[in-house]
Amino acid sequence: MHPAEAQRLADALWEATGVTKASLLEERQVIDGTPWTEQADGFSALGEKYHWLPVVLLSVAAHGGNNPAGATTTAWGNAADRLRRASVVECDEIAVELVDGDRTVGSSKPRAQWLPGDVLAVRQDLASYEELAAAAQALLERQDLLKDLRLVLGALSVQEEVTPERVESALARAEIDSDAVADVRQRWADDTILLADRIRPVLVLFGIPGEGLNAAAVDTERLTEWLSTNLTQWPTPNLLAAAQTSSDDHQMGMAAWKFLGDIAQLPKWNAALENLGDRYETVQNHSVSEQTTAHLEEAKALLRGLARHVAVESGQPDLFHRTEKVSRDFAVDADWARRWWKVPFGTVLNALRDRHAEIPEVEPHLKVLEDAGTVDELRQRFEQRRIEIAPDPYETADGNMKRLKGVLTDVHDLHEAWMELRTSKETRLQRPEVPAAPPAAYLQRWSDTELLKTALEIIDDKAFTDACDDCSTPDAIRQRLDLTPDAVERRRQERQRREQEAVRKRRTFDVAGVPFEVGGEIRDLFDHLDKLPVPDGPLASRDEFTPLSAAHERMPRRKVRVVPVTSPPHPPAERRELVGIVGEIRAYHYLRKEFGEEAVTRGAWVSEIRRKVLPPVEGEPNNMNDGHGFDFQFTHKRKKWHVEVKATDGDDSQFELGISEIKAANRLARQRGGRWRILRIRNALSDRPEVDWLPNPFEDGFKELYRLHQGGMRVSYSRE
Repeated sequence: MHPAEAQRLADALWEATGVTKASLLEERQVIDGTPWTEQADGFSALGEKYHWLPVVLLSVAAHGGNNPAGATTTAWGNAADRLRRASVVECDEIAVELVDGDRTVGSSKPRAQWLPGDVLAVRQDLASYEELAAAAQALLERQDLLKDLRLVLGALSVQEEVTPERVESALARAEIDSDAVADVRQRWADDTILLADRIRPVLVLFGIPGEGLNAAAVDTERLTEWLSTNLTQWPTPNLLAAAQTSSDDHQMGMAAWKFLGDIAQLPKWNAALENLGDRYETVQNHSVSEQTTAHLEEAKALLRGLARHVAVESGQPDLFHRTEKVSRDFAVDADWARRWWKVPFGTVLNALRDRHAEIPEVEPHLKVLEDAGTVDELRQRFEQRRIEIAPDPYETADGNMKRLKGVLTDVHDLHEAWMELRTSKETRLQRPEVPAAPPAAYLQRWSDTELLKTALEIIDDKAFTDACDDCSTPDAIRQRLDLTPDAVERRRQERQRREQEAVRKRRTFDVAGVPFEVGGEIRDLFDHLDKLPVPDGPLASRDEFTPLSAAHERMPRRKVRVVPVTSPPHPPAERRELVGIVGEIRAYHYLRKEFGEEAVTRGAWVSEIRRKVLPPVEGEPNNMNDGHGFDFQFTHKRKKWHVEVKATDGDDSQFELGISEIKAANRLARQRGGRWRILRIRNALSDRPEVDWLPNPFEDGFKELYRLHQGGMRVSYSRE
């Protein structure tokens, strides 16, 4: 049976019984009133208080349950790895809640819980180790061990020290003999040896002989005792926790540097690894580029201020871009990956200074960059040398160009009025475009005189410029040329009328035979579409999808001749906006026809577009948000549907998925029965739109029907 058919059969049974599917619920762990996010404080290594627990759990995992498989399986090894990484957080209260959307539909308060992030949460008032059983079963990822775990853990007392003899006695209650326990203990000791191997480079850093370390690494207790005696520079609990959570020597080196400082800096750590022989390999910092970029981002405002300062002092405006380009194109030195766990700010700044010095005009201004260890130090140096940081040069350029646009408009109107008086006939001159910001625009705020001079240069009429000689403002030009305010205002109004008409035409499109201007009264558009027949499509209420062909069928492996093609012009933003609005309006009517008006109410429409079309009335819930990951959400026959609308002006079979949509589709794909669907409205603006009802591209059984481009952001499909 095809998975989709099996799912429909399961849905029918679910619908008949009227129960809520547990698979549609989300589980949320709450520790001391705060939802668990793997960011809590108060962690401790498992071996500090529960050093005996790994042998107990791994013995039960190997020899307990319905089908004992021993200690050589992959599953057993994975459980041992989880225990090696495990931490403990003790708390006052644990709650596990079942959540349906924003509603909590059930909860429990266990005494212990295995949490994401390999953390065992245990209540401080634990009365019996038997209360660890359910959490231990989750840790081991086995569903048949609860009885044995309760039997064994219940035999150990929280009031007494758990000794190896008591562990063996407790495991015997589950018919796990001493030989089996000894085998598990030895295997776990091998893991303890791995911890010792992680720690060994730390001994080399301090010149501490490693004799006796292997002998001590037979169990956590003896290893702890040896480290406490021989390695006092790093508290043993913290050291063991670092070794347990480090998956390789790179992570262990990072942990050592964070705790010990420069004695464990990357070159010294690599020297320690080399000292230990061929068993160890040197490591390097793979995050150098990210760390360097972060430093440059932190100092960005200062570096831009320096670039402007250099350009102003030298009288060469083009130096601003040339100087700033050094920071923008900065590449890290190759050897930094072997010198630093985290690249120092001063190292980046000194390298930046050296590269700036390659520009002769910049070199005299670079002393300010020498040996500043932090961005605060660098800022103080800028203040001492009175190098201005604010305003941002790009804000200065933006402000200058906005003001220039206004002055240019005024001067253009004066130019037209002046030409009309000279020729005695109506004159329509092409309105000049504002050019890209010149280098000087980034350095300082332009005066009125500079703005007028630049505007006259753009208009480029020598006779007009000569007539405006010595004028510093548009109003001075009007008075100089004896242009009445009425004449200028008439030209301004005529220009504005032409521009508004041009904008109106650009924003007006035909929607099913009726012109509509984007930004107009959308309710009129809604009423117009409401009177038209609802487009036919698949029976969405039965989840009958548009027939699709598998993606790989469209990709035969054969040699083809590549022919350059010209992509169709990208539709203007106004048209794309209208297609989105019309698509969701048509989707609203289609879904109401398919699922019924009782299910698809106004409130089912949850995207921001609905706010424009059917704004909420007083007292109506206002949950419209484009961050949901779907445009419609409703319940029909006890099934919860999430529908994302993808409208297109034409008949293409490709659409974009936003981040929120990908997250929602992935989340609901993992939930059994999760319904996230795509309602594709093709030819949305025509009087005969077409509808596709498409499955979730991330859901098993349907992935082969799509091609995911650019990491899943763009999706394409093919109709049969």
